[in-house]
Amino acid sequence: MLTTMDLNGTWDFVADLDPKYHAVHGGYERPEANRRHWQQVVVPGVWQKYAERYDIYEGVCWFARSFEVADLPAGARARLRFGGVNYLATVYLNGEVIGSHEGGYTEFVLDATDHLKPGTNYLAVQVDNRALITKWPPVLGYFNYGGIHRGVSLEIAHGPILEDLVLHAARGDIGWELHVSGRVEEGLDTSGALIARVSCGSMSWEDLLTADDRLDVHVPFFETPAWSPESPHLERVIVELVDDARYVIDRREFTFGFRTVAMHDGKILVNGAPYPLKGVCYVYDSETTGLVMTPEEMEADLRLMKEAGINAVRCHYPMDPGFYAACDRLGLLVWIEPPVYCYHPAGDERGTHFADAEWLALAQQMVREMIAVARNHPSVVIYGIGNECNTHHPEAEPFFRALAATIREADSSRLVSYAALYGTVGPIADIVDVLGVNSYWGWYDKTLFGKVPVRGDHGSGGVEEPIDLTPMREMLDRVLAQKRNLALLLTEFGADSVPGFYAAGRDLWSETYHADLLREILALARDYPQIVGTFPFCFTDYRDPSKVPNGFWDELNLKGLVDYRRHKKLAFEAVKAAYQPGGSR
Repeated sequence: MLTTMDLNGTWDFVADLDPKYHAVHGGYERPEANRRHWQQVVVPGVWQKYAERYDIYEGVCWFARSFEVADLPAGARARLRFGGVNYLATVYLNGEVIGSHEGGYTEFVLDATDHLKPGTNYLAVQVDNRALITKWPPVLGYFNYGGIHRGVSLEIAHGPILEDLVLHAARGDIGWELHVSGRVEEGLDTSGALIARVSCGSMSWEDLLTADDRLDVHVPFFETPAWSPESPHLERVIVELVDDARYVIDRREFTFGFRTVAMHDGKILVNGAPYPLKGVCYVYDSETTGLVMTPEEMEADLRLMKEAGINAVRCHYPMDPGFYAACDRLGLLVWIEPPVYCYHPAGDERGTHFADAEWLALAQQMVREMIAVARNHPSVVIYGIGNECNTHHPEAEPFFRALAATIREADSSRLVSYAALYGTVGPIADIVDVLGVNSYWGWYDKTLFGKVPVRGDHGSGGVEEPIDLTPMREMLDRVLAQKRNLALLLTEFGADSVPGFYAAGRDLWSETYHADLLREILALARDYPQIVGTFPFCFTDYRDPSKVPNGFWDELNLKGLVDYRRHKKLAFEAVKAAYQPGGSR
């Protein structure tokens, strides 16, 4: 049986202004370290929200706390589970390093058995969020929050435990079928039979474990309503490990939805029927908690999406498991992707990061960790393999083929996609199931490469700004000329709008222009039967220091349908009108 100790709550915290010194001489990782200048903070948390002086701090920080445990019985194993640490984490237990992890948005687990002791234990975590140390970036176009931003727990296994459980639903001849696979970790008693038991509703099914400690249970199931965004029906599925006397050794419980997703004839099928995705992009940022996804704020965002008629959300990095559970419950389809973003080798034909085994291994690690958390959630239907990279580079194709193969090996039940900038596709169309296209015609061609406003200048000076989407049509025609039966998603498009700026005409930076541009792009999508979904960028305004400082951006990305405080813009109403039955999507 697995027991869990919650290690969230109050921790000690300090910014390490001289990490090189401590790396050489040691100090903060030791239980006897002097912590009188440390402050008490809450984990999960990000240091930008601990005090104003940390708001733009990028560097090394330390987190530490003590906890009590009893003496471990013989054969017991202990491990520490971290939901997410941005970016590089090195974990110490009682002064000794037990492991490290690179990647800001995925869960990792470290073995603590040999370092845990009865009584008081001292846990210290060194966190480094410096962008210069990263491979694939932890942030790109959004704020570089640092800290332990998702939950921490200690798990102790007493005997055999169930691991790597995967639930898969399929339509059978008489109803739904359920396939449950996984393994048993350590402690298998070969003197007696061990049995995997799967229960759902009034049904229960058992099967013996295989000789290699694998479980593989097929349940010819009963009729139950399908899960869908319109009707997110969920069932409780219980998986138990029992002995031949039917004593429960370990138990896992899932809230699971029965649904299918597939591609057929260039259409996305949900439960066997074509299903257009009425989506939105999502970068989570909270004025109060930063990167920390509180259940209340997540649910409020998702309910606003549902109000707008949105049925799908593209997440630009792996999310907190509570987010997937909320999407399961409320009914939203989810696209998630690793931060393999915007890599453009400058003229190099060989020796790029695409060909670097270390970079590929990290990308593969991130997608495996992403899938391990997401795969039993019916809301998750698309895995992305990257965003806006130079896929024409000669070393890009083997990299992305390897990454797609890693995803399909880990979970073949979802669709694979990629988001290409302005139709820069290359060989990627032959790798993915459905191709995403990012395009900001009607915006950056006017602001970054045309009119660059200054403070006090409201764009066109009261003259209605024309919207010409001819370049977007030319881009789509060019992409489809390469592969006419290619299924497309418009995965990013939109404009920035200053909240509360309503132009008499259609000025740039006004809510009016933003709403009109979204309205026209969503109408354009109707002219292309190959477009099976649309995802305007972005649901909410958020902190983005990469934005050119002017009188409008002011280190905020203003492309949201709602502003930073979740007040609706005109863009929200434009998308809502288009996504209603009979609208443009």
